[in-house]
Amino acid sequence: MRLVVVVAMLTLAAGIACVAAAATDDKVTEEVIVKGTRPEVEQRANTFVKGVTHRDYAVESLVRWNKPICPLVAGVPAHQGEFILRGISQAVRDAGGKLAPENCKPNFHVVLTPEPDQLLDLWRKRAPKLYGMERPAKVRRILGKPRPVRVWYNVWDICGEGVDTGTIIGADSNFGLSATTPYGTGCLKDSRLTFSSVKAISSVIVLVDLDDTKQTRLGPLTDYISMVGLTDVDLDGDWGDEPTILRLFAASDAATAQKLSIWDRAFLKALYTTSQTDRHQRNEIARSMVNDFMAQ
Repeated sequence: MRLVVVVAMLTLAAGIACVAAAATDDKVTEEVIVKGTRPEVEQRANTFVKGVTHRDYAVESLVRWNKPICPLVAGVPAHQGEFILRGISQAVRDAGGKLAPENCKPNFHVVLTPEPDQLLDLWRKRAPKLYGMERPAKVRRILGKPRPVRVWYNVWDICGEGVDTGTIIGADSNFGLSATTPYGTGCLKDSRLTFSSVKAISSVIVLVDLDDTKQTRLGPLTDYISMVGLTDVDLDGDWGDEPTILRLFAASDAATAQKLSIWDRAFLKALYTTSQTDRHQRNEIARSMVNDFMAQ
């Protein structure tokens, strides 16, 4: 897997803030037993899955990668970029996703900068097709919302599970970023039980505000990036009372959300092993998570 660390090109302020401490200090003890009766755990799992997934999945599939993932890290010193890359790669393997080989074209872009809004303005001018064919207003609504970590997903329709129907490349290569947009899938019609086309991630941009994350350790930050980069998550969802890395930047929950939790890992694994064409995939994910918990 190739690591590309681009510092001078993508940062707009002099100097790079140090993100957290050394990786060797990022070990966190986790209770790995989910307690409760099976019906209780099933109810909690369903609440968790519905909270993480926020689209109207009665009319479209869940979102995930169906092609090999090639991460790129920009904006931090090489040793920190390598740490983030290793963490993302491990999360991909644990979830059952695919990693691209050496010398791949980056499609999972992680950019850390103290000036995210200025960088977004620069991208809009230099790479207007970076966000596919989406309207500028939608891009501003999603990426313009102040968050410690902002995420943009380029998602396209593919027939069945994993059958590419073609892409149109549209980005400024000077930024080391790529975007793709779909054209005519020609898939069959949906049935009552299945989707004929599914939502596949073509590329992801994860924009990290170094000022807002300067107190965040590199391990938890890497796990958060991995979670939000592997599927389109609801960052404002109701995840019940379960531990999740998605709570990392919620002050009241910071002490209990310092790594990918057993709930996070079980969710990602189930997302990538259940059928994406199944209209009831969320239920299947919850069932798979419960089975994992009960097997421990």
